[in-house]
Amino acid sequence: MTKLVELDLEFDFSDAIEAIQFDDTATHGSSGMKRVDFIAEYESFYRLIEVKDPDDPVASNPNAFVQKLRSDELIRSLAGKYRDSLLFRILSNKCNKDMHYVVLISMASLEPALLLSKQDALNREMPINHENWAMSAAKSSIILNLEQYKRHFGENSVRRISDGNI
Repeated sequence: MTKLVELDLEFDFSDAIEAIQFDDTATHGSSGMKRVDFIAEYESFYRLIEVKDPDDPVASNPNAFVQKLRSDELIRSLAGKYRDSLLFRILSNKCNKDMHYVVLISMASLEPALLLSKQDALNREMPINHENWAMSAAKSSIILNLEQYKRHFGENSVRRISDGNI
């Protein structure tokens, strides 16, 4: 059973062939490339996952996150993390399956309508397709809150560590 932790969230990737913490210096060395938090491999695709957790009980400045969310800064950062991670995987010859990008924003006060508009902005910023490309940069891209993530990937796919539920 593969479990990985990002901030106050623990992810269960027991349904994956392999799951790795991608945002680490052991993998990237001193590279300045941006990177997603996790990559999980499944039979026919990879899932690249970026986690933002302003609801973490020890988050240093949740208001700064809200400012980034409401501006274009967060979307530019999320798109850059995906693009750099995708490039790293291509150059590592680990891009032989469809790529799905999932962004989890664990913020209870976040309105679903804002999530949808940010998802559209992310798809434009990445971009997913281009008329000159032979293939898509991603099969899908989605931004979810914590409850949506659990509905989409299973109730036990993620848990808040500080809640103490095992």
